[in-house]
Amino acid sequence: MAAGVLVAAGCVGRADSDSALLIFPLVALACVAWALGLLEDMVSLPWWGRDAGLVLASAAAYSAGATIEFVKLPFAAQFHALEAPVAGLVTVLWLMVVTRSFLATRSVSGLTVALGGVAALALGVVALLQPQVHAGVAAALAFSVGGACLAVQMLSRFCGAPPVGVAGSALIGFLIGVVTILGALKNTAFLIVVLPLLVLSAPLLNTTYAFSVAAGASGRRRLAVTHRRECLHEVLLRRGVAPAKVVAWFTAIDVYLCLLALLLVRLIKVHYCLKAGLLLALLLIGYLFFLSVAKVLSRQEPAPHPDEVRLFDVRLTPVTMDEALTRIEEFIRSRQPHHVVTSDSSAIVKAQTDLELHEIMNEAHLVTPDGIGVIWSARLLDVPVFERVSGVDLVARLAERGAAAGYRFFLLGAAPGVAETAAERLRERFPGLQVVGTNDGYFSAAEETPLVERIRESNADILLVAFGVPKQEKWIRRHLAQLKVPVCIGVGGTFDVYSGRLKRAPVWVQCCGLEWLYRALIEPSRFRRLLAIPQFMAMTFRQRLRSWKL
Repeated sequence: MAAGVLVAAGCVGRADSDSALLIFPLVALACVAWALGLLEDMVSLPWWGRDAGLVLASAAAYSAGATIEFVKLPFAAQFHALEAPVAGLVTVLWLMVVTRSFLATRSVSGLTVALGGVAALALGVVALLQPQVHAGVAAALAFSVGGACLAVQMLSRFCGAPPVGVAGSALIGFLIGVVTILGALKNTAFLIVVLPLLVLSAPLLNTTYAFSVAAGASGRRRLAVTHRRECLHEVLLRRGVAPAKVVAWFTAIDVYLCLLALLLVRLIKVHYCLKAGLLLALLLIGYLFFLSVAKVLSRQEPAPHPDEVRLFDVRLTPVTMDEALTRIEEFIRSRQPHHVVTSDSSAIVKAQTDLELHEIMNEAHLVTPDGIGVIWSARLLDVPVFERVSGVDLVARLAERGAAAGYRFFLLGAAPGVAETAAERLRERFPGLQVVGTNDGYFSAAEETPLVERIRESNADILLVAFGVPKQEKWIRRHLAQLKVPVCIGVGGTFDVYSGRLKRAPVWVQCCGLEWLYRALIEPSRFRRLLAIPQFMAMTFRQRLRSWKL
Protein backbone atom coordinates (compact mmCIF):
# COMPACT_ATOMS: atom_id res chain seq x y z
CA MET A 1 0.00 0.00 0.00
CA ALA A 2 2.83 2.38 0.90
CA ALA A 3 4.56 1.52 -2.38
CA GLY A 4 1.40 2.32 -4.33
CA VAL A 5 1.14 5.73 -2.71
CA LEU A 6 4.78 6.47 -3.48
CA VAL A 7 4.32 5.53 -7.15
CA ALA A 8 1.26 7.79 -7.43
CA ALA A 9 3.15 10.62 -5.78
CA GLY A 10 6.01 10.21 -8.25
CA CYS A 11 3.63 10.30 -11.22
CA VAL A 12 1.97 13.49 -10.02
CA GLY A 13 5.31 15.03 -9.20
CA ARG A 14 6.65 14.42 -12.69
CA ALA A 15 3.49 15.76 -14.28
CA ASP A 16 3.24 18.87 -12.12
CA SER A 17 6.29 20.36 -10.47
CA ASP A 18 4.18 22.65 -8.28
CA SER A 19 2.22 19.70 -6.92
CA ALA A 20 5.48 17.87 -6.26
CA LEU A 21 6.46 20.53 -3.74
CA LEU A 22 3.39 19.58 -1.69
CA ILE A 23 2.79 15.91 -2.38
CA PHE A 24 6.30 14.58 -1.68
CA PRO A 25 6.53 16.01 1.87
CA LEU A 26 3.02 14.80 2.68
CA VAL A 27 3.71 11.30 1.40
CA ALA A 28 6.98 11.28 3.34
CA LEU A 29 5.09 12.20 6.51
CA ALA A 30 2.49 9.50 5.80
CA CYS A 31 5.38 7.05 5.57
CA VAL A 32 6.54 8.30 8.97
CA ALA A 33 3.08 7.44 10.34
CA TRP A 34 3.36 4.05 8.64
CA ALA A 35 6.82 3.48 10.17
CA LEU A 36 5.56 4.36 13.64
CA GLY A 37 2.71 1.87 13.23
CA LEU A 38 5.10 -0.78 11.92
CA LEU A 39 7.31 -0.21 14.96
CA GLU A 40 4.32 -0.72 17.25
CA ASP A 41 3.34 -3.88 15.37
CA MET A 42 6.84 -5.29 15.76
CA VAL A 43 7.98 -4.25 19.25
CA SER A 44 4.78 -3.12 21.00
CA LEU A 45 5.54 0.57 21.00
CA PRO A 46 3.57 2.34 23.80
CA TRP A 47 0.46 4.12 22.58
CA TRP A 48 1.76 7.46 23.84
CA GLY A 49 4.96 7.03 21.84
CA ARG A 50 3.01 6.34 18.67
CA ASP A 51 0.61 9.25 19.28
CA ALA A 52 3.47 11.62 20.02
CA GLY A 53 5.03 10.68 16.69
CA LEU A 54 1.68 11.16 14.91
CA VAL A 55 1.31 14.61 16.49
CA LEU A 56 4.74 15.60 15.18
CA ALA A 57 3.90 14.21 11.71
CA SER A 58 0.60 16.13 11.73
CA ALA A 59 2.37 19.33 12.73
CA ALA A 60 4.86 18.80 9.92
CA ALA A 61 1.97 18.24 7.48
CA TYR A 62 0.54 21.59 8.57
CA SER A 63 3.91 23.21 7.91
CA ALA A 64 4.06 21.53 4.49
CA GLY A 65 0.76 23.09 3.41
CA ALA A 66 -2.04 20.80 4.58
CA THR A 67 -3.79 23.54 6.55
CA ILE A 68 -7.30 24.19 7.82
CA GLU A 69 -7.35 27.90 7.06
CA PHE A 70 -10.96 29.02 7.50
CA VAL A 71 -13.96 28.40 9.71
CA LYS A 72 -17.50 29.67 9.47
CA LEU A 73 -20.08 29.67 12.21
CA PRO A 74 -23.60 28.48 11.33
CA PHE A 75 -25.69 31.20 9.66
CA ALA A 76 -22.75 33.63 9.73
CA ALA A 77 -22.16 35.74 6.64
CA GLN A 78 -18.39 35.46 6.31
CA PHE A 79 -15.54 33.03 6.74
CA HIS A 80 -13.06 33.67 9.52
CA ALA A 81 -9.39 33.09 8.82
CA LEU A 82 -7.53 31.11 11.46
CA GLU A 83 -4.30 32.55 12.76
CA ALA A 84 -1.18 30.40 12.63
CA PRO A 85 -1.22 28.87 16.13
CA VAL A 86 -4.94 28.10 16.07
CA ALA A 87 -4.86 26.80 12.49
CA GLY A 88 -2.01 24.47 13.37
CA LEU A 89 -3.79 23.18 16.46
CA VAL A 90 -7.03 22.53 14.56
CA THR A 91 -5.16 20.80 11.71
CA VAL A 92 -3.19 18.56 14.07
CA LEU A 93 -6.32 17.72 16.06
CA TRP A 94 -8.27 16.79 12.90
CA LEU A 95 -5.47 14.60 11.53
CA MET A 96 -5.18 12.84 14.89
CA VAL A 97 -8.95 12.23 15.10
CA VAL A 98 -9.11 10.75 11.60
CA THR A 99 -5.99 8.62 12.08
CA ARG A 100 -7.11 7.31 15.47
CA SER A 101 -10.54 6.48 14.04
CA PHE A 102 -8.97 4.22 11.42
CA LEU A 103 -6.62 2.72 13.99
CA ALA A 104 -9.65 1.59 16.02
CA THR A 105 -11.00 -0.47 13.09
CA ARG A 106 -7.95 -2.70 12.65
CA SER A 107 -9.19 -5.41 15.06
CA VAL A 108 -11.71 -6.68 12.45
CA SER A 109 -10.04 -8.21 9.43
CA GLY A 110 -10.76 -6.20 6.29
CA LEU A 111 -12.66 -3.35 8.00
CA THR A 112 -9.92 -0.71 7.77
CA VAL A 113 -9.24 -1.46 4.11
CA ALA A 114 -12.94 -1.44 3.21
CA LEU A 115 -13.68 1.88 4.94
CA GLY A 116 -10.48 3.45 3.69
CA GLY A 117 -11.14 2.42 0.11
CA VAL A 118 -14.69 3.75 0.03
CA ALA A 119 -13.79 7.05 1.72
CA ALA A 120 -10.71 7.62 -0.45
CA LEU A 121 -12.52 6.99 -3.73
CA ALA A 122 -15.37 9.28 -2.71
CA LEU A 123 -12.93 12.07 -1.81
CA GLY A 124 -11.14 11.58 -5.13
CA VAL A 125 -14.40 11.99 -7.05
CA VAL A 126 -15.20 15.14 -5.05
CA ALA A 127 -11.80 16.60 -5.92
CA LEU A 128 -12.53 16.04 -9.62
CA LEU A 129 -16.09 17.41 -9.46
CA GLN A 130 -15.18 20.61 -7.64
CA PRO A 131 -11.47 21.27 -8.18
CA GLN A 132 -9.82 23.39 -5.50
CA VAL A 133 -6.33 24.87 -5.32
CA HIS A 134 -4.77 21.51 -4.43
CA ALA A 135 -7.30 19.36 -6.29
CA GLY A 136 -4.61 17.47 -8.23
CA VAL A 137 -2.73 16.50 -5.08
CA ALA A 138 -5.94 15.57 -3.26
CA ALA A 139 -7.19 13.44 -6.16
CA ALA A 140 -3.82 11.72 -6.58
CA LEU A 141 -3.57 10.83 -2.91
CA ALA A 142 -7.21 9.79 -2.72
CA PHE A 143 -7.14 7.50 -5.76
CA SER A 144 -3.79 6.02 -4.77
CA VAL A 145 -5.14 5.09 -1.33
CA GLY A 146 -8.41 3.86 -2.82
CA GLY A 147 -6.60 1.82 -5.46
CA ALA A 148 -4.27 0.31 -2.89
CA CYS A 149 -7.23 -0.65 -0.69
CA LEU A 150 -8.99 -2.27 -3.65
CA ALA A 151 -5.82 -4.18 -4.50
CA VAL A 152 -5.57 -5.47 -0.94
CA GLN A 153 -9.23 -6.50 -1.06
CA MET A 154 -8.72 -8.40 -4.31
CA LEU A 155 -5.61 -10.03 -2.91
CA SER A 156 -7.52 -11.17 0.15
CA ARG A 157 -9.90 -13.18 -2.05
CA PHE A 158 -7.02 -15.39 -3.14
CA CYS A 159 -4.70 -15.34 -0.13
CA GLY A 160 -7.01 -14.47 2.74
CA ALA A 161 -7.38 -11.06 4.33
CA PRO A 162 -3.87 -9.81 5.26
CA PRO A 163 -3.45 -8.16 8.67
CA VAL A 164 -3.38 -4.41 8.15
CA GLY A 165 -2.10 -3.76 11.65
CA VAL A 166 -1.26 -0.40 13.16
CA ALA A 167 1.04 0.47 10.24
CA GLY A 168 -1.54 0.13 7.50
CA SER A 169 -4.30 1.73 9.56
CA ALA A 170 -2.11 4.72 10.43
CA LEU A 171 -1.09 5.17 6.77
CA ILE A 172 -4.69 5.04 5.53
CA GLY A 173 -6.04 7.30 8.25
CA PHE A 174 -3.29 9.90 7.96
CA LEU A 175 -3.52 10.17 4.17
CA ILE A 176 -7.31 10.38 4.17
CA GLY A 177 -7.12 13.09 6.82
CA VAL A 178 -4.72 15.01 4.58
CA VAL A 179 -7.01 14.56 1.57
CA THR A 180 -10.02 15.96 3.45
CA ILE A 181 -8.00 19.11 4.17
CA LEU A 182 -6.55 19.57 0.69
CA GLY A 183 -9.83 18.80 -1.06
CA ALA A 184 -12.04 20.89 1.22
CA LEU A 185 -14.68 22.82 -0.72
CA LYS A 186 -13.70 26.24 0.56
CA ASN A 187 -16.31 27.97 -1.62
CA THR A 188 -19.20 26.57 0.42
CA ALA A 189 -19.49 26.90 4.15
CA PHE A 190 -22.10 24.15 4.32
CA LEU A 191 -19.89 21.48 2.76
CA ILE A 192 -16.55 22.49 4.22
CA VAL A 193 -17.56 20.64 7.40
CA VAL A 194 -20.41 18.37 6.27
CA LEU A 195 -18.52 16.69 3.42
CA PRO A 196 -15.57 15.25 5.40
CA LEU A 197 -17.86 14.28 8.27
CA LEU A 198 -20.13 12.37 5.90
CA VAL A 199 -17.30 10.57 4.14
CA LEU A 200 -15.67 9.64 7.44
CA SER A 201 -18.85 9.01 9.41
CA ALA A 202 -18.41 5.23 9.54
CA PRO A 203 -14.97 5.20 11.24
CA LEU A 204 -15.84 8.26 13.36
CA LEU A 205 -19.11 6.70 14.48
CA ASN A 206 -17.29 3.50 15.32
CA THR A 207 -14.90 5.25 17.71
CA THR A 208 -17.23 7.84 19.23
CA TYR A 209 -20.05 5.35 19.95
CA ALA A 210 -18.57 4.25 23.29
CA PHE A 211 -18.15 7.83 24.49
CA SER A 212 -21.70 8.78 23.57
CA VAL A 213 -23.08 5.70 25.31
CA ALA A 214 -20.97 6.38 28.40
CA ALA A 215 -22.11 10.00 28.52
CA GLY A 216 -25.75 9.05 28.02
CA ALA A 217 -25.61 6.34 30.67
CA SER A 218 -23.87 8.28 33.41
CA GLY A 219 -24.86 11.83 32.56
CA ARG A 220 -21.46 13.04 33.74
CA ARG A 221 -18.32 11.04 33.22
CA ARG A 222 -14.63 11.59 33.76
CA LEU A 223 -12.42 11.48 30.69
CA ALA A 224 -9.76 8.84 31.28
CA VAL A 225 -7.33 8.51 28.38
CA THR A 226 -6.25 5.02 29.42
CA HIS A 227 -9.78 3.75 30.03
CA ARG A 228 -10.78 1.07 27.52
CA ARG A 229 -14.18 1.55 25.89
CA GLU A 230 -15.92 -0.65 23.36
CA CYS A 231 -16.09 0.60 19.80
CA LEU A 232 -19.28 -0.03 17.88
CA HIS A 233 -17.80 -2.91 15.90
CA GLU A 234 -16.79 -4.59 19.17
CA VAL A 235 -20.34 -4.25 20.47
CA LEU A 236 -21.66 -5.93 17.31
CA LEU A 237 -19.11 -8.74 17.62
CA ARG A 238 -20.06 -9.27 21.26
CA ARG A 239 -23.71 -9.53 20.26
CA GLY A 240 -22.93 -12.40 17.94
CA VAL A 241 -22.56 -10.65 14.57
CA ALA A 242 -20.02 -12.43 12.37
CA PRO A 243 -16.89 -10.39 11.49
CA ALA A 244 -17.70 -10.56 7.76
CA LYS A 245 -21.16 -9.12 8.44
CA VAL A 246 -19.64 -6.35 10.56
CA VAL A 247 -17.39 -5.38 7.65
CA ALA A 248 -20.31 -5.50 5.20
CA TRP A 249 -22.52 -3.41 7.53
CA PHE A 250 -19.92 -0.68 8.04
CA THR A 251 -19.02 -0.67 4.35
CA ALA A 252 -22.67 -0.26 3.39
CA ILE A 253 -22.98 2.67 5.81
CA ASP A 254 -19.88 4.28 4.36
CA VAL A 255 -21.07 3.80 0.77
CA TYR A 256 -24.48 5.29 1.62
CA LEU A 257 -22.96 8.36 3.31
CA CYS A 258 -20.38 8.85 0.55
CA LEU A 259 -23.13 8.77 -2.07
CA LEU A 260 -25.02 11.31 0.01
CA ALA A 261 -21.90 13.49 0.10
CA LEU A 262 -21.53 13.28 -3.68
CA LEU A 263 -25.19 14.20 -4.08
CA LEU A 264 -24.63 17.33 -1.98
CA VAL A 265 -21.61 18.25 -4.10
CA ARG A 266 -23.74 17.99 -7.24
CA LEU A 267 -26.30 20.25 -5.55
CA ILE A 268 -23.63 22.71 -4.47
CA LYS A 269 -25.48 25.71 -5.93
CA VAL A 270 -28.74 24.86 -4.15
CA HIS A 271 -29.56 26.97 -1.10
CA TYR A 272 -28.02 25.50 2.04
CA CYS A 273 -31.41 25.32 3.80
CA LEU A 274 -32.71 22.95 1.13
CA LYS A 275 -29.50 20.92 1.30
CA ALA A 276 -29.75 20.75 5.07
CA GLY A 277 -33.35 19.54 4.88
CA LEU A 278 -32.46 16.88 2.31
CA LEU A 279 -29.46 15.84 4.39
CA LEU A 280 -31.50 15.45 7.58
CA ALA A 281 -34.21 13.44 5.80
CA LEU A 282 -31.74 11.05 4.18
CA LEU A 283 -29.75 10.70 7.39
CA LEU A 284 -32.93 9.76 9.26
CA ILE A 285 -33.83 7.18 6.62
CA GLY A 286 -30.30 5.79 6.73
CA TYR A 287 -30.31 5.71 10.52
CA LEU A 288 -33.54 3.74 10.69
CA PHE A 289 -32.45 1.33 7.98
CA PHE A 290 -28.95 0.58 9.24
CA LEU A 291 -30.09 0.45 12.85
CA SER A 292 -32.69 -2.14 11.93
CA VAL A 293 -30.08 -4.15 10.01
CA ALA A 294 -27.74 -4.08 13.01
CA LYS A 295 -30.50 -5.26 15.30
CA VAL A 296 -31.44 -8.07 12.91
CA LEU A 297 -27.82 -9.20 12.65
CA SER A 298 -27.42 -9.21 16.43
CA ARG A 299 -27.91 -12.66 17.95
CA GLN A 300 -26.97 -12.20 21.59
CA GLU A 301 -29.40 -14.15 23.75
CA PRO A 302 -30.41 -12.84 27.16
CA ALA A 303 -29.79 -14.58 30.42
CA PRO A 304 -32.01 -15.80 31.90
CA HIS A 305 -34.12 -16.85 28.93
CA PRO A 306 -37.67 -15.42 29.29
CA ASP A 307 -40.63 -17.80 29.06
CA GLU A 308 -42.65 -15.33 27.00
CA VAL A 309 -42.42 -11.84 25.55
CA ARG A 310 -44.85 -9.30 24.09
CA LEU A 311 -44.63 -7.73 20.66
CA PHE A 312 -47.37 -5.13 20.06
CA ASP A 313 -49.29 -6.71 22.94
CA VAL A 314 -49.20 -10.11 21.22
CA ARG A 315 -47.64 -12.97 23.15
CA LEU A 316 -44.62 -14.75 21.65
CA THR A 317 -42.60 -17.64 23.01
CA PRO A 318 -38.90 -16.83 22.38
CA VAL A 319 -37.79 -20.37 21.62
CA THR A 320 -35.26 -21.84 19.24
CA MET A 321 -36.29 -24.63 16.91
CA ASP A 322 -34.87 -27.29 19.26
CA GLU A 323 -36.63 -25.74 22.24
CA ALA A 324 -39.93 -25.67 20.35
CA LEU A 325 -39.56 -29.35 19.45
CA THR A 326 -38.79 -30.22 23.06
CA ARG A 327 -41.92 -28.43 24.28
CA ILE A 328 -44.09 -30.11 21.67
CA GLU A 329 -42.78 -33.52 22.70
CA GLU A 330 -43.66 -32.64 26.30
CA PHE A 331 -47.18 -31.76 25.12
CA ILE A 332 -47.46 -35.15 23.41
CA ARG A 333 -46.36 -37.01 26.53
CA SER A 334 -48.94 -35.16 28.63
CA ARG A 335 -51.80 -36.37 26.33
CA GLN A 336 -53.64 -33.08 27.02
CA PRO A 337 -54.77 -30.83 24.12
CA HIS A 338 -52.37 -27.99 23.29
CA HIS A 339 -52.60 -25.23 20.70
CA VAL A 340 -49.42 -24.16 18.87
CA VAL A 341 -49.44 -20.99 16.76
CA THR A 342 -46.77 -20.04 14.22
CA SER A 343 -47.00 -16.26 14.21
CA ASP A 344 -45.70 -14.15 11.31
CA SER A 345 -45.94 -10.38 10.85
CA SER A 346 -49.30 -10.57 9.05
CA ALA A 347 -50.79 -12.52 11.97
CA ILE A 348 -49.58 -9.88 14.43
CA VAL A 349 -51.07 -7.12 12.29
CA LYS A 350 -54.40 -8.99 12.05
CA ALA A 351 -54.39 -9.45 15.83
CA GLN A 352 -54.43 -5.68 16.28
CA THR A 353 -57.99 -5.50 14.91
CA ASP A 354 -59.23 -9.10 15.24
CA LEU A 355 -59.95 -9.42 18.95
CA GLU A 356 -60.66 -13.15 18.73
CA LEU A 357 -57.31 -13.84 17.04
CA HIS A 358 -55.59 -11.59 19.59
CA GLU A 359 -57.13 -13.61 22.40
CA ILE A 360 -56.22 -16.92 20.76
CA MET A 361 -52.56 -15.95 20.33
CA ASN A 362 -52.32 -14.75 23.92
CA GLU A 363 -53.88 -17.96 25.25
CA ALA A 364 -52.07 -20.49 23.01
CA HIS A 365 -49.66 -22.86 24.72
CA LEU A 366 -46.82 -22.07 22.30
CA VAL A 367 -46.51 -19.13 19.87
CA THR A 368 -43.40 -19.41 17.72
CA PRO A 369 -41.89 -16.43 15.84
CA ASP A 370 -42.47 -17.28 12.19
CA GLY A 371 -41.08 -14.90 9.61
CA ILE A 372 -38.08 -12.62 9.24
CA GLY A 373 -40.36 -9.63 9.85
CA VAL A 374 -41.07 -10.76 13.42
CA ILE A 375 -37.35 -11.30 14.09
CA TRP A 376 -36.50 -7.93 12.55
CA SER A 377 -39.11 -6.09 14.59
CA ALA A 378 -38.28 -7.88 17.83
CA ARG A 379 -34.57 -7.18 17.59
CA LEU A 380 -35.16 -3.58 16.58
CA LEU A 381 -37.39 -3.09 19.62
CA ASP A 382 -35.02 -5.01 21.95
CA VAL A 383 -37.55 -7.80 22.44
CA PRO A 384 -35.55 -11.00 23.13
CA VAL A 385 -36.57 -13.09 20.11
CA PHE A 386 -33.55 -14.44 18.25
CA GLU A 387 -34.50 -17.34 16.01
CA ARG A 388 -37.16 -17.90 13.41
CA VAL A 389 -39.30 -21.00 13.96
CA SER A 390 -41.42 -21.24 10.81
CA GLY A 391 -44.30 -23.59 10.21
CA VAL A 392 -42.64 -25.16 7.14
CA ASP A 393 -39.41 -25.96 9.01
CA LEU A 394 -41.25 -27.03 12.16
CA VAL A 395 -43.30 -29.61 10.22
CA ALA A 396 -40.15 -31.11 8.69
CA ARG A 397 -38.39 -31.36 12.05
CA LEU A 398 -41.49 -32.85 13.69
CA ALA A 399 -41.80 -35.39 10.89
CA GLU A 400 -38.16 -36.34 11.34
CA ARG A 401 -38.55 -36.87 15.09
CA GLY A 402 -42.00 -38.41 14.64
CA ALA A 403 -40.67 -41.07 12.27
CA ALA A 404 -38.20 -42.17 14.94
CA ALA A 405 -40.54 -41.84 17.93
CA GLY A 406 -43.69 -43.22 16.27
CA TYR A 407 -45.80 -40.05 16.49
CA ARG A 408 -49.08 -40.16 14.59
CA PHE A 409 -49.94 -37.24 12.25
CA PHE A 410 -53.22 -36.05 10.79
CA LEU A 411 -53.09 -33.52 7.90
CA LEU A 412 -56.11 -31.25 7.47
CA GLY A 413 -56.52 -28.45 4.95
CA ALA A 414 -55.46 -27.09 1.54
CA ALA A 415 -57.09 -27.94 -1.79
CA PRO A 416 -58.45 -31.43 -2.57
CA GLY A 417 -55.62 -33.92 -3.01
CA VAL A 418 -52.89 -31.64 -1.66
CA ALA A 419 -52.84 -33.05 1.89
CA GLU A 420 -52.69 -36.62 0.53
CA THR A 421 -49.77 -35.78 -1.76
CA ALA A 422 -47.96 -33.95 1.03
CA ALA A 423 -48.40 -36.99 3.28
CA GLU A 424 -46.94 -39.28 0.61
CA ARG A 425 -43.96 -37.01 0.03
CA LEU A 426 -43.28 -36.72 3.77
CA ARG A 427 -43.43 -40.52 4.15
CA GLU A 428 -40.94 -40.88 1.32
CA ARG A 429 -38.62 -38.35 2.91
CA PHE A 430 -38.97 -39.74 6.44
CA PRO A 431 -39.43 -43.54 6.29
CA GLY A 432 -41.53 -44.84 9.15
CA LEU A 433 -43.62 -41.67 9.46
CA GLN A 434 -47.21 -42.50 10.46
CA VAL A 435 -49.90 -40.38 8.80
CA VAL A 436 -53.18 -41.66 10.21
CA GLY A 437 -55.48 -39.44 8.16
CA THR A 438 -55.82 -36.58 5.69
CA ASN A 439 -58.63 -34.29 4.62
CA ASP A 440 -58.84 -31.20 2.45
CA GLY A 441 -60.05 -27.86 3.76
CA TYR A 442 -63.19 -27.73 1.61
CA PHE A 443 -65.89 -29.29 3.76
CA SER A 444 -69.41 -28.11 4.61
CA ALA A 445 -70.80 -27.29 8.03
CA ALA A 446 -72.68 -30.60 7.98
CA GLU A 447 -69.42 -32.48 7.39
CA GLU A 448 -67.56 -30.71 10.20
CA THR A 449 -68.83 -32.78 13.13
CA PRO A 450 -68.06 -36.18 11.47
CA LEU A 451 -64.62 -34.81 10.55
CA VAL A 452 -63.88 -33.85 14.16
CA GLU A 453 -65.02 -37.31 15.26
CA ARG A 454 -62.73 -38.96 12.68
CA ILE A 455 -59.74 -36.96 13.86
CA ARG A 456 -60.44 -37.88 17.49
CA GLU A 457 -60.82 -41.57 16.66
CA SER A 458 -57.55 -41.57 14.69
CA ASN A 459 -55.72 -41.16 18.00
CA ALA A 460 -53.36 -38.68 16.34
CA ASP A 461 -50.56 -37.10 18.34
CA ILE A 462 -50.16 -34.08 16.05
CA LEU A 463 -52.84 -32.35 13.97
CA LEU A 464 -51.58 -30.03 11.23
CA VAL A 465 -54.24 -27.56 10.06
CA ALA A 466 -53.68 -25.60 6.84
CA PHE A 467 -56.59 -23.18 6.48
CA GLY A 468 -54.58 -19.96 6.59
CA VAL A 469 -54.53 -17.23 9.24
CA PRO A 470 -56.82 -16.59 11.12
CA LYS A 471 -59.27 -19.31 10.02
CA GLN A 472 -57.04 -22.19 11.14
CA GLU A 473 -56.41 -20.67 14.59
CA LYS A 474 -60.11 -20.06 15.18
CA TRP A 475 -61.05 -23.56 14.00
CA ILE A 476 -58.50 -25.20 16.28
CA ARG A 477 -59.64 -23.18 19.28
CA ARG A 478 -63.30 -23.99 18.63
CA HIS A 479 -62.69 -27.75 18.46
CA LEU A 480 -59.58 -28.19 20.65
CA ALA A 481 -61.37 -29.88 23.54
CA GLN A 482 -63.41 -32.15 21.21
CA LEU A 483 -60.43 -33.21 19.10
CA LYS A 484 -58.43 -34.49 22.08
CA VAL A 485 -55.22 -34.26 20.05
CA PRO A 486 -52.16 -33.42 22.20
CA VAL A 487 -50.73 -30.94 19.66
CA CYS A 488 -52.71 -28.89 17.11
CA ILE A 489 -50.69 -26.56 14.88
CA GLY A 490 -51.80 -24.07 12.24
CA VAL A 491 -49.36 -24.36 9.36
CA GLY A 492 -50.77 -22.13 6.59
CA GLY A 493 -49.49 -23.05 3.13
CA THR A 494 -47.10 -25.77 4.30
CA PHE A 495 -48.96 -28.59 2.52
CA ASP A 496 -48.60 -26.79 -0.82
CA VAL A 497 -44.83 -26.76 -0.33
CA TYR A 498 -44.44 -30.41 0.71
CA SER A 499 -46.84 -31.66 -1.94
CA GLY A 500 -44.67 -30.04 -4.61
CA ARG A 501 -47.50 -27.76 -5.70
CA LEU A 502 -45.35 -24.76 -4.73
CA LYS A 503 -41.58 -24.65 -4.78
CA ARG A 504 -39.85 -23.35 -1.69
CA ALA A 505 -37.40 -20.47 -2.03
CA PRO A 506 -33.72 -21.36 -2.55
CA VAL A 507 -31.60 -21.50 0.60
CA TRP A 508 -29.80 -18.24 -0.19
CA VAL A 509 -33.17 -16.47 -0.51
CA GLN A 510 -34.21 -17.87 2.87
CA CYS A 511 -30.93 -16.70 4.40
CA CYS A 512 -31.54 -13.20 3.04
CA GLY A 513 -34.97 -13.15 4.68
CA LEU A 514 -36.77 -12.79 1.33
CA GLU A 515 -38.76 -16.02 1.27
CA TRP A 516 -41.99 -14.02 1.70
CA LEU A 517 -41.23 -12.13 -1.53
CA TYR A 518 -40.34 -15.33 -3.39
CA ARG A 519 -43.63 -16.94 -2.29
CA ALA A 520 -45.57 -13.89 -3.45
CA LEU A 521 -43.88 -13.94 -6.86
CA ILE A 522 -44.71 -17.59 -7.52
CA GLU A 523 -48.15 -17.29 -5.90
CA PRO A 524 -49.55 -13.84 -6.87
CA SER A 525 -52.63 -14.31 -4.73
CA ARG A 526 -50.39 -13.82 -1.69
CA PHE A 527 -49.67 -10.22 -2.70
CA ARG A 528 -52.66 -9.15 -0.64
CA ARG A 529 -50.82 -10.36 2.43
CA LEU A 530 -47.91 -8.08 1.57
CA LEU A 531 -50.12 -5.11 2.42
CA ALA A 532 -49.53 -6.00 6.08
CA ILE A 533 -45.76 -5.50 5.72
CA PRO A 534 -45.70 -1.67 5.45
CA GLN A 535 -48.22 -1.49 8.28
CA PHE A 536 -46.04 -3.77 10.42
CA MET A 537 -42.96 -1.69 9.59
CA ALA A 538 -44.79 1.52 10.49
CA MET A 539 -45.83 0.02 13.83
CA THR A 540 -42.23 -0.98 14.50
CA PHE A 541 -40.73 2.39 13.61
CA ARG A 542 -43.32 4.26 15.66
CA GLN A 543 -42.45 2.14 18.67
CA ARG A 544 -38.74 2.55 18.00
CA LEU A 545 -38.96 6.32 17.70
CA ARG A 546 -40.66 6.51 21.08
CA SER A 547 -37.61 5.03 22.77
CA TRP A 548 -35.09 6.54 20.30
CA LYS A 549 -31.96 4.79 21.43
CA LEU A 550 -29.43 2.51 19.76
